[in-house]
Amino acid sequence: AGAIGDPYGSGVRTIWWVYGVGPVKVEFRHAGGDIPVSTFSLIETNQVAKAPPPDKRYFPLVKGQKVKYSWTNTKHLKKASVQEVTTDEVANGSARFSVKHVSGPIRVAGAYGFTMRADGATNIWAITKSASLAVFPQLGPSNLPKDRRRRFTTPFDLMLYGFNPIIPAYAIPGTTWGSTVPSRDFSVFGVTGFTKVLGMRSVKVGRKTYSALAVESKLTQKGFKFGSGTRTSYFVADKGLVKLVFSHGDGSVSTVQLVR
Repeated sequence: AGAIGDPYGSGVRTIWWVYGVGPVKVEFRHAGGDIPVSTFSLIETNQVAKAPPPDKRYFPLVKGQKVKYSWTNTKHLKKASVQEVTTDEVANGSARFSVKHVSGPIRVAGAYGFTMRADGATNIWAITKSASLAVFPQLGPSNLPKDRRRRFTTPFDLMLYGFNPIIPAYAIPGTTWGSTVPSRDFSVFGVTGFTKVLGMRSVKVGRKTYSALAVESKLTQKGFKFGSGTRTSYFVADKGLVKLVFSHGDGSVSTVQLVR
């Protein structure tokens, strides 16, 4: 902190916090003045210290990380689309991910921006180009022209669809949040519903079994069955998304699995 012409109002301040209590100590090392250091300490309180919430990185932003996903749908994508996701750049709690085609009927190239905010992992932008032999039902919202509506072309599209955040900053079981109308997310997707952190679940992905954080979303896109349904995403600490199951309103099921 700094105050021009006032060395006593300039310097370095350090604050110690206890979860459930608040600030318990403040130390201000002044740049000048008669008192070099000011200190405040908590003497007593009626608050009780709590165990801090879990802060594991279920959506890690690690530059250079590469993962592969396989995506199928029981009606519309029976041959798997395999895609590679790379974390290209990371800065100031934000990251750019690139997605490229590996094999399957969807040839796609895409880029996504995510940031870690106070409410959790949030998608802030996305750009994709694709050519597909697979034909999917239309998505809404109906108030947007067809050329401005989002499509499912990558596993990330299925994961971020609906509303932010994708996963909260602190993954406490029972945490629930819902769509906001009006909002940026609603103007893009036209989706209402809510998301809930279910807690830790054992999930099988290929030949491996993970202890993963399960996050369930109930989504409704008015007038579009394929854009409605129940999505369950599974996240592993320091690894990220390992599996996603989206039971669509048209009776089909999309499944995304980590390949490696």
